[in-house]
Amino acid sequence: MANKGTFWDDTFEKALEAGQSMAKSGGKQLKQTFNPANMLKNAFSAEGTADSPAEALRSGGTKEGVKGAKGTTPLDFAKLQEKYQNQDKSKTDALRNKLFQMVKSGDEKIMMEKKQKEEEKKRQEAYQEHEKKRKEAEKQRQSQISGEPQGKERQSILAPKKKKKTQLPSTAEIKPSTGKQ
Repeated sequence: MANKGTFWDDTFEKALEAGQSMAKSGGKQLKQTFNPANMLKNAFSAEGTADSPAEALRSGGTKEGVKGAKGTTPLDFAKLQEKYQNQDKSKTDALRNKLFQMVKSGDEKIMMEKKQKEEEKKRQEAYQEHEKKRKEAEKQRQSQISGEPQGKERQSILAPKKKKKTQLPSTAEIKPSTGKQ
């Protein structure tokens, strides 16, 4: 049992040492990674190398002269610019088409509203004309049914007054007999 105790003691000691060393090295790595002075230094040195290939391409240099550091791929700014122009052109065309469609649909909508208003006006006029004819026909039918003139009759001063004829109802009311037979 003595071997087991030493084994466990050794294991815990090794784990403790490994944890302490990892904490120390992690802190150092973190300090190196996020050191602001180094970051600024690296940024300025990277900008100096990045500007030179761009300037060389703009001034008409070749790709071979622009290679720069090992493991980097040179950028062809002319192709990039052409590609972005094509994308911008396609977006512009799409927006222009959309705007054209919106204007066209707006014009069609206005034309449809005009047509509907004109048709409604024609319908209203036709209805009013029809209603006027119907009322005139109703007046004529009423004057024919009554048989009497609409205006006053001229009467002679010397003539006796005429008695108005009253019409009796043509159908008499008939009640069925309710008594015994």
